Amino acid sequence: MKIGIIGPPQSGKTTILSLLSGKKEIAGNIGVFKALDRRLKKIAEIVSAKKITYPEFVFLDLGAVSGFNKKDMSQLQGIDLFICAAGAFFSEDPKKDFESFLTDILLFDLDIIQTRMARLQKERRGTDCGKELKILDRCQSFISEGRLLRKAGLDKEEIKLLSGLFFLSLEPLIAAINLPEGDTSAEGDKIKRLEVYCNQKEISCVKFFGKEELELMDLEPEERERFLKELGPGYNFKEGISRLISKELDLIIFFTAGEKETRGWHLKSGLSAIEAAGKIHSDIKRGFIRAEVISCEDFINSGSFHKARETGVLRLEGKDYVVQDGDVINIRFNV
Repeated sequence: MKIGIIGPPQSGKTTILSLLSGKKEIAGNIGVFKALDRRLKKIAEIVSAKKITYPEFVFLDLGAVSGFNKKDMSQLQGIDLFICAAGAFFSEDPKKDFESFLTDILLFDLDIIQTRMARLQKERRGTDCGKELKILDRCQSFISEGRLLRKAGLDKEEIKLLSGLFFLSLEPLIAAINLPEGDTSAEGDKIKRLEVYCNQKEISCVKFFGKEELELMDLEPEERERFLKELGPGYNFKEGISRLISKELDLIIFFTAGEKETRGWHLKSGLSAIEAAGKIHSDIKRGFIRAEVISCEDFINSGSFHKARETGVLRLEGKDYVVQDGDVINIRFNV
C-alpha cells in the first residue's frame, strides 16, 4: 500500500514522514511505516516469538507537487490514499489554506473530465461512449458543487468504465492537522473551523503535535512515551493515523503466530481464507487444505493454541471463510 503525503508549503509533510518512519533525517522522499497494533505484541508473548513483524505502509512525501497539473501525474498515480497535511503551526488560517488546496484537487479532476468529454463528443462511437459521457457529466456536476468524487456514489461498473482516467478526488483522503505548541484559545478557534470544514466535506481528520514529536525522537523510548502522554489523554499520532488508514482503505489485520515469527497482515475486508493464504505465500494458497482460526481475544484469553483447542474456541475453516479483523490464522497446506 502506497500513501502519498501532500499539502501546502510548511504544513508538516516532511514532519509526518519523519514521525511515521521513525527517522528524524530521511534520505529521499520515501519512508516505511509499521502499522502499530498492540494485539500483535500480546500474541507474540504467548508463543514466545523471536521476531515480531508489523504490517507496513510505504509513504511518499510529495512535497515537490506544487498545485496539481498534468506534469505531476507520474508522481500521483499508483497512490492508494493521500494524507493532506494542514498546518495550524505557521498558518494564520489553516482552514482557508486547506480549502484552497482541496480546490486545486477538484480543478485537477475537472480538467481531466472536460478533456475526456470533449474527446468523446468528437468521436461519438459505441454505446460505451454514451454511458461514459453520462457518468462524466454527473462527475462534472458533482465536482462543480465542490464535492469529492469519492462521495459521488459511483458503483463498480461506473468506476471500471472510468478506469483509464486518473482522478485525485476518487482516492481516499485524510487531513492531518499539525497543531501549534501551547494551544491558545485563538489557535483553538482556527483549528475548530478547519475540523468543521473537514466534517462538512466528510474528510477524516487526525491531529498531531509535529514540533514536539520531532523533539521527542531524540529521547529513549521509555522517556519518549512518558512525554507523549503529556500531550493529551489518549494521544498517539501513529496509532490514530494507522486506524484511519485502515478504515479509509477498508483493511483488516489478521495474524500468524509462531515461535520464529509472529506477524500482522493487511487484508481487504470481506476477503476469504484462501486470499489470506495468498498474502502469506503463493505456495500456501496453491496447496491450501484448511485454516485453523481463533479470534485474537479468545487466543489471548486461552493463553496457548493447546488450551484453545481444548476449550473449542479454535475452529477449522475452509477456503471460503471470510476473514475477520483480529483473526489468528494457521493455514494447513500441502504442495
